[in-house]
Amino acid sequence: MMRPCFNAKDIGYLLEELRSFSTTTGEKGVTRLAFSDADEAAHHFLAKKMASLGLNVSRDAAGNLFARLPGRDSALPAVGTGSHIDTVPSGGLYDGTLGVVGGLYALLQYQPGELRRDLELVVFRGEESSRFGFSCIGSKLLTGRSDVKKWQEITDDSGLNVFQAMAQRGYQTSRLASCALSEQRYSAFVELHIEQGRVLEHEGQAIGIVHGIAAPTRFRVTVTGCADHSGATPMYQRHDALVASAMIINDIHHAACKEIIYGTVGTVGKLDVTPNAMNVIPGLVKFYVDIRGIDPASIQRVIERLKDSVGKTAKENDVEIALELVAAESPVPLDESICAVIENIANEQGVSYRRMLSGAGHDAMYMATQYPTAMIFAPSKNGISHHPDEYTSPDEIITAVKVLQQTLAHLADAA
Repeated sequence: MMRPCFNAKDIGYLLEELRSFSTTTGEKGVTRLAFSDADEAAHHFLAKKMASLGLNVSRDAAGNLFARLPGRDSALPAVGTGSHIDTVPSGGLYDGTLGVVGGLYALLQYQPGELRRDLELVVFRGEESSRFGFSCIGSKLLTGRSDVKKWQEITDDSGLNVFQAMAQRGYQTSRLASCALSEQRYSAFVELHIEQGRVLEHEGQAIGIVHGIAAPTRFRVTVTGCADHSGATPMYQRHDALVASAMIINDIHHAACKEIIYGTVGTVGKLDVTPNAMNVIPGLVKFYVDIRGIDPASIQRVIERLKDSVGKTAKENDVEIALELVAAESPVPLDESICAVIENIANEQGVSYRRMLSGAGHDAMYMATQYPTAMIFAPSKNGISHHPDEYTSPDEIITAVKVLQQTLAHLADAA
């Protein structure tokens, strides 16, 4: 029996269907935080959708989804693709989700047994760090790279750690070790993703062939001063936690600017101020530092500047400052042979491309520790991402998806 058809228009329809799974319903952006009600509902919707389209669907102990198209020899390692569907608060429609929907399209262009190897789509849980402060939860579990002790210590805004959030959804956290995949699971893995930058659009290239991924190093900084009356406390008697925080944030910015030729960046994107009242001097501030780059020495220079700033600022402002490492990842080179396959297919299809690095982290960086892995980027309009205005046109999407489709087929039929 023929599987139901899934064509190029269906990509857009499914993207729009997934848009509705959001806690910001009725607004332009999408908010689907990891293991939230909206995220869980979207995963269950996708599981039913993929099963109805004739794929073999399964879910592991953490909720990672797998949809498999059998090849002629299922004993061989499969060829994998996939991405995530969780988002940042008020994020866009395409980040991660394009790789899932595009991967589904690629699989459904083939019949069971048409290709030599199985094709498998993976929908990873918790790629974004917005809820728990660390990223790529699903792909870390699949490749045996979870940090149980640290994950237990870090909580979301409601005080839950990731294991408690999983348990709320009915997942058996005592069985998370079973999520680790065999090293023979895949012969290759290719993730389709939006660029989240301006390079492709600026250069007029249709796709990016990603040969390396920058890695995030993240810190939590807790500044403890003394909350006092904003009018009755003289300036020389203040222990202002927010002023101290601002000094550190400024130092991080300037340190990263000095590393511009290496592509290293530094960001403080989350700041919690207590008591957060107009007429009270801030007594406690917590903020998160995100440092990313390809060059380890450059990254380390920004880290050292952060550490120096913490020590100097604590003394100058008479406050206590705790610096806690949340995550430290290494830059990841991707598989050159798969990049060459993508390049050849792009040339055959007349698709313009450029080889490039990814400044953002992705699930592919963990899959690459265990399987030959590469990525394909589709352009992002004005480079906007993690924002409601995130956009990739239908024509740009289908171009990238067609390259993905042919890449997976080539890898699946390889000896």
